[in-house]
Amino acid sequence: MVTTILQGLQQTSPQYLVTAIIVCAGMALTLVTLMRQVAVAGTPVRMAPLGWIALVAGLGVWTTHFVAMIGHIPSATLSYDPGITALSALVGVFGVGLPLALASPLRRRWPRAALGALAGVGVGAMHFTGMMAMQNNMHHDLASSVLAVLLGAGFFAPAMGCSGTSGRGLWLRGLGLVGGVCALHFTAMSGLSIRVIGAVEPGIDRQLLSSFTTLATLALCYAAVTAMLHRRHLTTARREVERKEASFVAALQNMSNALVMIDEARRITAINQRCHALFDIPEAEVGPGDGIERLIEVVESGRAWGGARFASVVRTHLERRRGTERRRSEEEFANGRILCISSRRMPAGEVVLTFDDFTEHRAAQAKIAHMAFHDALTGLPNRRSFRDHMAALDPEGNPQALLMLDLDHFKVVNDTLGHPVGDGLLMQVARRLLDASGNGATVFRLGGDEMVVVLDGAGEVEATEIGRAIIESLSRPFEVDGHKISIGCSIGASLTEGGLGASEALQRADLGLYRAKNLGRNRIQFYEEGMMEKALERRQMESDLVQAHKCREFELDYQPICRLSDREILGFEALIRWRHPLRGLVPPAEFIPLCEENGMIVQIGEWVIDEACRQLAQWPGTVHVAINVSPVQMRLPSIVDVVRQALERHGLDPSRLTLELTETALVRDGAHLARNLVALRAMGVKIAMDDFGTGYSSFTHLRDFELDQIKIDRSFVNVSESDHKAWAVAQAVTSMARELSVGAVGEGVETSEQIDRLMQLGCDVAQGFLLGRPMSGAQAGALLARAAENVPEHVAAE
Repeated sequence: MVTTILQGLQQTSPQYLVTAIIVCAGMALTLVTLMRQVAVAGTPVRMAPLGWIALVAGLGVWTTHFVAMIGHIPSATLSYDPGITALSALVGVFGVGLPLALASPLRRRWPRAALGALAGVGVGAMHFTGMMAMQNNMHHDLASSVLAVLLGAGFFAPAMGCSGTSGRGLWLRGLGLVGGVCALHFTAMSGLSIRVIGAVEPGIDRQLLSSFTTLATLALCYAAVTAMLHRRHLTTARREVERKEASFVAALQNMSNALVMIDEARRITAINQRCHALFDIPEAEVGPGDGIERLIEVVESGRAWGGARFASVVRTHLERRRGTERRRSEEEFANGRILCISSRRMPAGEVVLTFDDFTEHRAAQAKIAHMAFHDALTGLPNRRSFRDHMAALDPEGNPQALLMLDLDHFKVVNDTLGHPVGDGLLMQVARRLLDASGNGATVFRLGGDEMVVVLDGAGEVEATEIGRAIIESLSRPFEVDGHKISIGCSIGASLTEGGLGASEALQRADLGLYRAKNLGRNRIQFYEEGMMEKALERRQMESDLVQAHKCREFELDYQPICRLSDREILGFEALIRWRHPLRGLVPPAEFIPLCEENGMIVQIGEWVIDEACRQLAQWPGTVHVAINVSPVQMRLPSIVDVVRQALERHGLDPSRLTLELTETALVRDGAHLARNLVALRAMGVKIAMDDFGTGYSSFTHLRDFELDQIKIDRSFVNVSESDHKAWAVAQAVTSMARELSVGAVGEGVETSEQIDRLMQLGCDVAQGFLLGRPMSGAQAGALLARAAENVPEHVAAE
């Protein structure tokens, strides 16, 4: 077979042979390129690419055949019949090109290979048809002819069977096509013998035919590739346009706002689904091509947008636009909807109208603003709103009355019944305040149970009446979650008249409130002259107290507690003193209440306990010390550890320490103090009730509280025997104390007659100026030392 092919090559002129191979290679390159485009494009298959494949394949094979045939025996004078030559070209197109075109889009390998084999046979049909166009006697060797056709089918079948999209597959397909054409042609030409007899009939000159067919085929290949590439670019561009158009439509239909695009003739060119939904109009009613007046007419027919108002707003946007400047307005319509309408002219002359529904947005903003200026629990204006309200007041304008309220015993409600009940109580208080204050009042909640009522145009008389009405309203019982609650309130009042500023009026109301609480609560108190000065003094004292604690300005004095029968000193009561560097000695009654209010009593109380224990450790073991403890400190869980650490630090027996609480504190806060009192007594510390008879005096208190001692107030000590009822009460108190094994100590003994009465009542322990004045720790130590030496001396200190 190889010998046969080489023989055919040797019979062909090299010039024509090279030309034929170039034409065949160009044809193959063009074919694989076109086939790849068809395979990649997929379905549906377009006819134009298949037509190009058929033409390029048929004419390319035909040109290769004739160029190579013209170069066969170039010394012979040959000519060709034009009709048969044209027929051979058609055989090439339909016999070779058509099967290859049909095989190109197929996905399965074997159908492609079968059509490739058919195309190889078509190459043979085209070859022998073209040979018939030679106007010479010729003879074909049958064996060579059959072998040639088989070689053509054998090359074309696997060439079309391999993949036409990968790089390797393209090379194999192209080489297979070139090999099939060349193998068939040169094998068939090796078995051809030509005899030239006589004159050659006129026909197509072979040099002319060679040049024409070569140029025509190469031009065809170039045109096919160019057309396919141009078509590819067009397809890509069309798809990009379609993609952008689809993206625009998708974006238009998925916009959160309604959009209408209008051309210069006021016709709608685009309208999205949001626009139909917003105005509740069917899509069939208004669409592209309709005039903007149609949209206005349909929207107005619904009567939900205020009739002519919608038309006026839209026409205003269309008529008042200038250039590409954006126009925007926010409109509220009859149905309560708020729309933000924007319009802008596009460079092409169209106008874009957008409609944003701001109804929920504005409602949310209003809610946020309300929350910022109102209390979430009661709905009353809050501290920020009050501050703005007061800042806006004109001192020279209409006078205002300020009532500052503080609920009495509200903390007890929270502590005993829980915060949910406290919240429910505050809501009911807010409603009662609004009812009692009247229409000309504004009620604010500043925080907790602190509220302010601002009365517009009210004087002192009217403010007092409203304040009393509020007190009366809040004094009535409340029903909250099944609990019946009784509270009261204290009110501080001031006026803004006479050029008084809002901040100063508020400060005066606060001072009035402080005064109302001190006077017994459940009352209204206007600011009075001198309150400001006292407040400044109080503030200065607070500052001085902080400095006093740092600079150790506090000291303890000790007043003896004696047994009356033999005047023996049993112990001392520790009494705190404040030695101010400028004011001198400040009485406890002036600074202890302030310390209890601002919380400094805790730090001062801890120092008192530690200092008294330190001093007690230097005295004989039979002596004890009594310390007054504030209920504020006694309520804290830390009091137990403070006492334990002080005793351990100074190595004291707990029984030598007595902690005193007033009767009022024990009765009022007994439930809160009980745990600490039990822990302290379990430790060995003694508990005493101070000032018995001045507060909630009741015999049951001696039974209910586990006390070690009561201190009888001087009012009992001063009872005369002629006052039979009072004397009977005094006898009953001391008698019950003895029965309950509770020690009794008389206070305020200043005369021998008082000592005699205590002795008659059975009270053998007392303290007072007659028995000994308060003295320093060093003096108390010296006194104990002289008593131990049995020096006969009155125990009163100088």
